[in-house]
Amino acid sequence: MSGKRIKLSGAEFRKRDEEKNKKDKLLISQMPKIQSLFKKKPDSDVLIEKSLKTDDETLKSLKLNSDEQVEKSLKTDDETLKSLKLNSDEQVEKLLKTDDDTLKSDIKLICKTTNVPICPSQDPALWEINSDIIDYFIRNPVVSNPKIINFDSTIRKCGEFNRKLPRDIFKRKLLNGEIKDRQWLLYSTSKNALFCFYCLLFSNKKTQFSSTDSGFTDWKKCLEKVEQHEKNLMHNESIRIWFSRRKLTTGIDVELKIELEKRELYWRSIIHRLIETVIFLSGRGLAFRGNNETLGSKNNGNYLGCLELIAKFDPLMSKHLDEYGNKGRGNVSYLSHTICDELITLMNKSVFCNIVNEVTAAKYFSLIVDSTPDITKLDELTIAIRYVNLDGTAVERFLCFIPSVGHKSKEMEVAILTKLTELNININYCRGQSYDNARNMSGMYNGLQARIKEKSKNAIFSPCSAHSLNLVGCHAADVTKEGYNFFSLAQNIYVFFSASTWRWEQLLISLKNIPNSMFLKNLCPTRWSSRFSVCKSLKIGFKGVLNSLKSIASNLDQKAAIRHEAESMYKKIDTLEFSFMIALWTPILERFNATSKNLQRVNIDLSCVVKLYESLEMYVQDIRNRFDNILVEAKQISGHEIFSFEEKRNKRKKCFHDDLDVQDTIFHGQEKFKNETFLPICDTIISCLNERKMAYIEINKIFGFFLNIEEIDNEILREKSKQLVAIYSEDLEPDLENEIIQFKTIVKHFSAEEKSSMRSLLEALTTSKLNDSFPNVEIALKLFVSIPCSNASGERSFSVLKRVKNYHRSSLSDEKMSSLALMNIENCVLQSMDWNDFVKEFAAQKARKKL
Repeated sequence: MSGKRIKLSGAEFRKRDEEKNKKDKLLISQMPKIQSLFKKKPDSDVLIEKSLKTDDETLKSLKLNSDEQVEKSLKTDDETLKSLKLNSDEQVEKLLKTDDDTLKSDIKLICKTTNVPICPSQDPALWEINSDIIDYFIRNPVVSNPKIINFDSTIRKCGEFNRKLPRDIFKRKLLNGEIKDRQWLLYSTSKNALFCFYCLLFSNKKTQFSSTDSGFTDWKKCLEKVEQHEKNLMHNESIRIWFSRRKLTTGIDVELKIELEKRELYWRSIIHRLIETVIFLSGRGLAFRGNNETLGSKNNGNYLGCLELIAKFDPLMSKHLDEYGNKGRGNVSYLSHTICDELITLMNKSVFCNIVNEVTAAKYFSLIVDSTPDITKLDELTIAIRYVNLDGTAVERFLCFIPSVGHKSKEMEVAILTKLTELNININYCRGQSYDNARNMSGMYNGLQARIKEKSKNAIFSPCSAHSLNLVGCHAADVTKEGYNFFSLAQNIYVFFSASTWRWEQLLISLKNIPNSMFLKNLCPTRWSSRFSVCKSLKIGFKGVLNSLKSIASNLDQKAAIRHEAESMYKKIDTLEFSFMIALWTPILERFNATSKNLQRVNIDLSCVVKLYESLEMYVQDIRNRFDNILVEAKQISGHEIFSFEEKRNKRKKCFHDDLDVQDTIFHGQEKFKNETFLPICDTIISCLNERKMAYIEINKIFGFFLNIEEIDNEILREKSKQLVAIYSEDLEPDLENEIIQFKTIVKHFSAEEKSSMRSLLEALTTSKLNDSFPNVEIALKLFVSIPCSNASGERSFSVLKRVKNYHRSSLSDEKMSSLALMNIENCVLQSMDWNDFVKEFAAQKARKKL
């Protein structure tokens, strides 16, 4: 039967493979070799052969040339082509069309056949003088360097005495007093002898100065013999030969070098423009690529679009785009996305190096860690560090995002330590850490802060002060039913109006006649203190909101569900309770918002955190005593004189026969609202603030005596300093107590502003150049200032993450996303860096010089 496949045996498979291999070998043997393209060099082509004997640097540059550069470099004039003596024009054309790999193999073949010395010895006694060595040193002349000679090891027995090579032998003093270097005089360490560079290469007569077998060794008559040699006719003839040979062989090299320098300058100028474009786009978090990479297309992306814009006003870039734009693959233009990605990667590494160098110079640092999901629902762990610069200012730098770490403290610890080790940042110098109040982060036994303390015992944990303040507000809002209903209703009002453009327009019409009115604001789920804008907009536009709801509820053109919802909201907010909550929360949240913004600043220390918490606590305490004033304001807002529950009969608890005679206290009217809503909110805020600030007070107690140093007795200062040295025994010396006693007299001359906080005290000490006299005081202040007050830098990195990795760029790789985020967040570092060395390094790495 036909159609059934019969499987061959293993032996048959092997037999067929052997036959196929034989056919392939036969076919390869019949193919012409590349050597057949070149005519064998006759003796008359010695000059050509010598011109190909380049040094190793020229060979390296030739190896890295691209197709287009090779084509241009080989387009020499007719006379050069004739001297090459190729078989025909077709062979020349084939040579011009060779790719990079072929060129590399040809260069390696030339190096082997011509026996080019790759790295001749610096010891002249070890030179094997031949035409290759001579040609090499004509292009690379050796100059004597007496600085590297160990003259103590040049001792020789001259007669009855031991003599050393005189240092002055490498200098020639003229009659008019001028001193010239004898650059031709070389010293051999292997022979412990002197040689003449010119005579060694070109002298026909072997003398002590030109023979590699012996060399000149008579130190006693050294000066006399050297003077005789440099006046010798044979020496002068050797110099003449060397000069004439160098003139002949370096003519083309000089022109080539000039052309190389021109091309190098050209490419450096182009790369500088590319770098500035990358800095511009990354600093604004913009996308680089578009739908295509075609110049002139409106969909080619921001990167090529910016280059086209620059080209309109820059002749160099305009010429570059005209000459190299849209050339396709295999043509060097530096306009492709590959080069752009390489620039981003290398610039990211440069910024990393800059930050790591700053951290190394500062020595002490603190960790700031947080996590959030990105647009692809992938958890991103952000790492930032805080340290004190050499000028005494505290800075916080973003390091990177690490994806898919997990939420367990052990997993986060491994990820953090791995990254710090990769960046050569020593965890032993970590002196602080700040995270949010989540259990896996702040747990004192198994949390991340406890694990970091195992690695660095003095890494003090400071809870994020801004996050703690948010928790205070959240807890106070949820402690009463009225408080919870107020914010829930405020959000429902915003959702109701914003869900329809017509309803939003009706609201704007109602608010138009109210002075200083604001749009309704949405409740922010993370920044709780920003709810101040929600309360303020409701307080100013209360009447307008009521009128809008009333008109919508009575509008028969609207659906019944919409009219019912509007009427329901109208009844809920048209009460004295709702107006009272507006009057109460608006001033409290205004202070919360201002305090939260202050806590998120970088240039703040824990002493300021304690002051801010205490001031906020005192402010709420004052609000607690102003119930009657707030009630009057609420009545003015709502127009109601009594609370809604006063219109209802009070509920009474049913008593049973076994109940005690003690009756529950029943409040009525204003007293009921005051005791069940107003006082619990205020007391919760006060108690939570007092509880949260204790974490910062404990840290502040260790260093706090610096702020009151003028008022504290010397004995107490000594005791405090001893306690501080005991805690930081690896960082502070026992001399700290003596420095503090002397520093106390210096502080008197500081201004009140300079003594207001530990940060300003450190800056005053550094700017006054007194840190050398008080090194331990400076270290103590740095340790305190380097402790972070909040992890706001981590939160700000999340905002950048949302811009960099958005819906349209969700496929960004983790490495590139982290690089773009770093360049966006630390754009000030990018702006301040000198990119000249970077351009040289990039050009050296690519090595594409077109001739």
